[in-house]
Amino acid sequence: MKNLSSFLIFLLFAWLAIWWYYSCDWCTKSTNKSIPVVEQKPDPELEALAKKAYEDSITAANRTVGLFAKGPHGQDVFRYIENLKINNTNGDVFIPDPLKGFSQQVADYLGQYQDQELIVYGYENSSENRDSTQLGISRANFIKDILVKTGINADRIVTKTQLNNYTYSDDGNYTGGILLNFMTLNEARLAEVEKSIAARTLHSNFAQKTFQPDATLSNYALELKNYINKYPDKSVVITGHTDDVGEEDANLWFGQQRANNVREYLISQGIVKDKIIALSKGESSPIVPNDSEENRAKNRRIEITVN
Repeated sequence: MKNLSSFLIFLLFAWLAIWWYYSCDWCTKSTNKSIPVVEQKPDPELEALAKKAYEDSITAANRTVGLFAKGPHGQDVFRYIENLKINNTNGDVFIPDPLKGFSQQVADYLGQYQDQELIVYGYENSSENRDSTQLGISRANFIKDILVKTGINADRIVTKTQLNNYTYSDDGNYTGGILLNFMTLNEARLAEVEKSIAARTLHSNFAQKTFQPDATLSNYALELKNYINKYPDKSVVITGHTDDVGEEDANLWFGQQRANNVREYLISQGIVKDKIIALSKGESSPIVPNDSEENRAKNRRIEITVN
């Protein structure tokens, strides 16, 4: 009887639940009420930003690692986000504006580490290598010329070709193509570099009233100071030369003034003054005939010898 009562109660609750579901007017209205959809119009500015972000991500994914240089122990000397570009036509290397200062980075490092040199590798792919176009060494020499114009001793830069698998873009360019490594000079290379330090010819406007050393003289002063510290028994002779324009006596005086300017600068950089002699030969020892402005510029020079 107890079980029958429980069963009847269950049926009653079930019937009430069914009635509630199908008969409750306000409940069905609430349940069936649709949620309004707000139409969103596209924002052109946001779409443009999204498109640019996508394109930038694709560019970054396809771009090689930025320009960098490694030291003799594999450490980063410097590293950029941007990179150089080579092309499939010639040995020229395109240098983007953000990389214009990389040559000074090289100069500063070699100035600090006088026992090191820079190896510049220019890339060639297998096709270029088979054609014997020598684009790899041309690209490396292109970079070397830029560094030498910065004032770096050419004898501390070695150029080489490196075979590398890469393909050019549709416009004939490849991002990358140059590898820079600093290495410690071995004995043979050190002898070559020291020979160039002991006999150096400089061209500049050394006779300015407000004499300002150029990058070549600044970098050479670091090398010469290191050389004299290593060989303290040696002395330096600075000889000024001119072209043949003007009177001979005046040119002898100009040559002396130029030599004096260089001597004073080297002393200011820490070279003992008693080790430096300044002389002049004026117009008496030209290296080329004084028959053109270009040749006269070559004769206006400073020769430095270390004995």
